Amino acid sequence: MLTPKEANCLKAILVGSINQQRALITKSSNLDATEELETKLITRVSAHNKIKVILNKFQNTPQSVTMPRVLVVDDAESMIGITCPILSEMGFRKVDSANSAEKALTKLIEAADEESPFHLVLTDWEMEDESGLDLLKNIRIHEKLLETDVFIVSSHGEQAIILKAIQAGVTGYMLKPINYNVLAKKLSGYLPEQDDAADKNNDITPKISASGQAVVPSKSK
Repeated sequence: MLTPKEANCLKAILVGSINQQRALITKSSNLDATEELETKLITRVSAHNKIKVILNKFQNTPQSVTMPRVLVVDDAESMIGITCPILSEMGFRKVDSANSAEKALTKLIEAADEESPFHLVLTDWEMEDESGLDLLKNIRIHEKLLETDVFIVSSHGEQAIILKAIQAGVTGYMLKPINYNVLAKKLSGYLPEQDDAADKNNDITPKISASGQAVVPSKSK
């Protein structure tokens, strides 16, 4: 078991190693060598993010103290139309979407440049052109997206498929179909704690149907 001092030391070492790998990738002109360097970089970024979680536990720091920005990525508009409302019903107030991995990466980089980054990405694996796995790798490689958490949604539950996501530094993996229960189990920890002094009349808890869908009751007058 790591001590807090050891975890902080390891995190600093990893940050230095990550920066070194990025510098080597920038200078590399050989495709095979670049791919190998990118794989090493992804491994280091994944380790860095795991150390960050450990440090948060040491410090008893909640995973999210402010409302996180969430980006939902899927080339099927119907899935975006299902997922985004569920996230809103869960309590997420900053939810955006993109219908391709390429558009998603552009949004993520622009948000980081504007110092209003997305904290959480929820992406489908199977998309036309670049896949959710490609997006995950690009996020892990990009300097400004170091601490972005990425969950992949897929219809494939085979161990070999999940292992690919783990090796690419995925934060979590969800199997379809997606419903309120699935998202709540994986993502509730990202929501800031509710103020106990808040008006209970404004606290609407969704009811869950037999299919796992959220049904929000109307406010009583």
